[in-house]
Amino acid sequence: MPADDLEAVMSSFAPTFLDDFDQICRLSHARYRRYPAADLLEHDGRAAAACTYCHMYEEAIRRWTDRPGIKPLDIRGRKVWAIGAEVVVRLKKTDEDGRSRNYPTRQDQDYDRGLPLPGLPEPAVRLTVGYLLSPTQTEIVRIQISKPLGRQIEWCAAIVPAELAVGGRQWEDVTRQRGFG
Repeated sequence: MPADDLEAVMSSFAPTFLDDFDQICRLSHARYRRYPAADLLEHDGRAAAACTYCHMYEEAIRRWTDRPGIKPLDIRGRKVWAIGAEVVVRLKKTDEDGRSRNYPTRQDQDYDRGLPLPGLPEPAVRLTVGYLLSPTQTEIVRIQISKPLGRQIEWCAAIVPAELAVGGRQWEDVTRQRGFG
């Protein structure tokens, strides 16, 4: 299996994909927030996430369609991106731990557990690239990459926008530490 620890995965992305992940999420949320106010008022959290996801997917298509080494996959309706043979990413709204915020389907559960899915490269590392919103759901707190491990999150890293990166490192470990007990 490819190296799936935080340091190895994040260094393999830097800087090209980290910038793309950051911009895909930020531009998509900003586009959604430009909807007419009356329309935004009618949307619950689920509708807002669905609209933002559609913009994220289309932005990824625009950025990555002709890029060598990356290709979109449609696994029974689930849209993911294969980056080489080593990594598969999905785009999602996430909580502060990097967990997807919707009710997980059986296929999502299998993705998170690393179980085989038809059409998915094996033994690719499966990641979630997501955006974390403020409590009012109007602003992005951070863009993050997480490594699901069943119902848990093995690690989560916040992407630091390129213009704010110090010392060239464009990410920060934000994995919540588990308590004793």
